[in-house]
Amino acid sequence: MAPPSQDSLDSLLGPPALRRPNPFPDIFDLTLKTTYEPGPSMGRGQSGQSSSHPTSNPCITFFFKASRYTADHTRKKTPPEYWYFGGVQRDLIYYEEEAWKFDPLTTFKLIFALRMVERLDTDGFYRALLWVHKNHPLTLSLNVIALGSKGWFKDLLGFLYFVLEDPIKEAEAKEKSKKNGIINYDYGYLDSDEDDFYQSYPYKKETGVEEKNREEITGSDTRIGRAKMAVERYQSDSDYRNLHDRISEMFAHFLTSDLRFLESGEIEKISFAYKFCPSVNSGYDRATLLCENIAKRIFPRHDYEDYSELEEAHYAYRVRDRLRKQVLVPLRKVLESSSSPRKIGYVPTVPQLLSQNPKALAGLRRYRRILSNEREYESKLYLMENGGGNGSKSQFKLYINVVEFFRVSIGDGLELPHQIVFPFLYKRWFINKEHNERSELEWHTLVQNFSNKGKLRNCLAVCDIQESMRETCEDMVCIGMGLLISELSENPWNGMVFPFSLSPKLCKIEGENLQSKCNFMRQIECSVKLDFLAVYNQILDTATSQNLSPDKMPKRIFVFTNRDFRKAFECDWQDNYKEALKNYRRRGYQTVPDMVFWNLKGGMREPEVINCPLKENHKVGLSLTGFSDNMLTMFLNGESDSRPYAAHQIQAPYGIDVQKCIPRPEDVMKCAISGPEFDNLLVFD
Repeated sequence: MAPPSQDSLDSLLGPPALRRPNPFPDIFDLTLKTTYEPGPSMGRGQSGQSSSHPTSNPCITFFFKASRYTADHTRKKTPPEYWYFGGVQRDLIYYEEEAWKFDPLTTFKLIFALRMVERLDTDGFYRALLWVHKNHPLTLSLNVIALGSKGWFKDLLGFLYFVLEDPIKEAEAKEKSKKNGIINYDYGYLDSDEDDFYQSYPYKKETGVEEKNREEITGSDTRIGRAKMAVERYQSDSDYRNLHDRISEMFAHFLTSDLRFLESGEIEKISFAYKFCPSVNSGYDRATLLCENIAKRIFPRHDYEDYSELEEAHYAYRVRDRLRKQVLVPLRKVLESSSSPRKIGYVPTVPQLLSQNPKALAGLRRYRRILSNEREYESKLYLMENGGGNGSKSQFKLYINVVEFFRVSIGDGLELPHQIVFPFLYKRWFINKEHNERSELEWHTLVQNFSNKGKLRNCLAVCDIQESMRETCEDMVCIGMGLLISELSENPWNGMVFPFSLSPKLCKIEGENLQSKCNFMRQIECSVKLDFLAVYNQILDTATSQNLSPDKMPKRIFVFTNRDFRKAFECDWQDNYKEALKNYRRRGYQTVPDMVFWNLKGGMREPEVINCPLKENHKVGLSLTGFSDNMLTMFLNGESDSRPYAAHQIQAPYGIDVQKCIPRPEDVMKCAISGPEFDNLLVFD
């Protein structure tokens, strides 16, 4: 037999029926005519101008639009606004294009990150990639091998079919829109059951302008027609051919490597290519002819003397059969056997992000989800990105919700006070002497660190340590913060604490080490109510007895409890404040200490400023409700240096400076796409 006239890798032949005269009826004329017609790029408007969206980073906007696309599509089961291509409303692709103009690589990575955490469903993901394929085909095709190394086998197969069917679906949608006025983009290759992946055809039943006539076509004619469509598309569309070749090369590469690992017994190194590679003559293979392309790359003609004189059609048949018998069947038989250590119980159809990436994406979603409407989201996001805003309660809640997705730190690898005292409060869990010594050292480092920064200097704590709070987070926080504040204060307040009581007395904390101090704190007797006037008076008595100057007076009183502010005091707090202020001024002190009342119990709420009952708009305290490690960390980080010689610092009221800790949306987005999953993705055109 004479050798073929062209390189085997430059063409696809398809089944033998394609080379017979008139292999199928004229009913496929519509399909063939609409197989591929290059048109204007998706998402490109007539004006070509950039978006006027108020956010400074179009990539952030694209992220939010993608999240909204999935949420609305799933919840309402109705076409989102941007399904109407060519209409007045902007579609998802518009925002993708604007983001690509701003930062191509970030946009490209973001498409896959959103898919990996299921913020883009299959249809949205394919649409986003289709824009990349039509506008930057080299970038997509040259990243196929990198995507394969991260396990994107199924999505790449689905996308190849999506590209193949796109012109047909567009033609059908236009025809259908003439009838009912609505474009229905139903691009068949949706997630299918894995057990049926190799046996069933991976797209839904096709509907079109001549559905009635199509029903008369036999299954054989349908398959032949689709095979011819695949061949013609491969030959006429260089971008599609390049994508087809790169995906084929990817599977050939991994399957060849997997065979070597199988022969050497290194089963744990085998990829999932065997799982997702289409079976020969499966529905997917008949539609795309992918197995022929893969087989030719695994068994190239020039490497096998037996194939050198074969006609192209016979060669294609031989290598396809060899792919099935010598590659796919052995791999699947061994790896899916019950005795194989590589047996797959659940194979993820979409690669999963590492732990830090979903957190970052979830935090980024909070920027949008906790706001009531898009207009409010856009205006406030603009303020946040540009350092604006007035520190309102709504912004505080917004920031807290975002930061809750991240573990902020007080610096230098230090743990929080309640985390350090935990082993001393629950000795039955921690009886290791070495562990206790390490905790003592951590406590000393924490106190020294805060002291060097002048934080919480000359403050006092009122601790509500009840029997009913034992072994709770509130219990640990009360003891940990009470001890920390007492050790950071200067004499005569150093080492002092108030119990939450109807008759509170300034107590000197006894003990030589952290263990004994924790034991002492546990013995403090507390009541259900607090006489705050008695707290004010005891501070005043101590100050006058030692003739303290105003700068030596406590600047702030912390109350740590699990009670509500309005129910915690024996008498009305405003009356207590008025009476205390009179007493202080009578003895030469013009102000009383401010108060931070922290209700550690319950869900987190917006902070409430405590205003002076005698002077309008004069803040004398803050009421906080709820607790989290991040909130306490932000509080401690926000505390400024209170030493007299320290430089003046602008800080939020009472140290709650969350804007100082909150990451910008761009920073969160960069964190989400900074993992090793995206290291090898590059932009080429």
